[in-house]
Amino acid sequence: MSIGPIVAALALETESDPVAGRALQLARRHEARLVLVHAVEGDLPHEPGLPGSLDAAALKRMLEQDAADRIGRLIGGAPGTATEIVVSAGKPHRIIEEVAEREGAGLVVIGPGKARNLREKVFGSTADRIVRSMQRPVLVVRSPRADPYRRLVVAADFSAASQAAAEAALSLAPEAAVELVHAVDTPLAFEQAMRRAGTPQAEIDRYLRARAGEARARISAAFAGTIAAAAARPRLRIVDGPAGAALVRISRSGRADLIALGTQGGNAISQALLGSVARHVLRAAGCDVLVSA
Repeated sequence: MSIGPIVAALALETESDPVAGRALQLARRHEARLVLVHAVEGDLPHEPGLPGSLDAAALKRMLEQDAADRIGRLIGGAPGTATEIVVSAGKPHRIIEEVAEREGAGLVVIGPGKARNLREKVFGSTADRIVRSMQRPVLVVRSPRADPYRRLVVAADFSAASQAAAEAALSLAPEAAVELVHAVDTPLAFEQAMRRAGTPQAEIDRYLRARAGEARARISAAFAGTIAAAAARPRLRIVDGPAGAALVRISRSGRADLIALGTQGGNAISQALLGSVARHVLRAAGCDVLVSA
């Protein structure tokens, strides 16, 4: 099944790039066109002592050509895969968004990024901005390996974004074993208030089991189509506690090589919405993360 063009953003900070490896693996698996993008950030140098005859335009072209050559070496020609290299000067998140829009990308592949200065700590790194604003699936590559995904965990809630993430993940890895994980987070203060009100522990436990049972029934109904589309019947796990912490634990346990989750994105309050679950998972997960709006 084709997933459409894949746009992969390469930082070129080292001689190897897990993003390139994963993007190539997916492009070959799905016979998809691959567009590899690198943004040359910042202005050209203006240090004292630079030759007055320096041709800024020529230097810019040299920097861009050097980046294109490095990408070519990374992918080794990518035999059998239709590829294009795009190198442009400017803000990385804007360039990636423009290329993804122009190409009609079915998937955007990026690295996790990190805040390099105070501004990025406040407003978010390039990866943060792309995940918040992109209205198409974004795969954040955290693993250095590019083996096919075999164990897929979907953060299952009752939102359309969660179901879109499940569908996108199954498109990427249709043969993977699937586990739906839903978190039932009962505030500790509420339990404590019930105890102070004299509620027996047996009744509190009965209440918690009833909440988990209701959640299981609702998730099963909401994801009936996703379950039917999976190669093997997915497992449904109901966990207690915050969803973000549960997903990070699973990602680090070796039970998943891809976590899929939905996020609201694309509006003025998306950063706050993202921070509750998706941002925590993106920053702390031990495996790749697929996010869909």
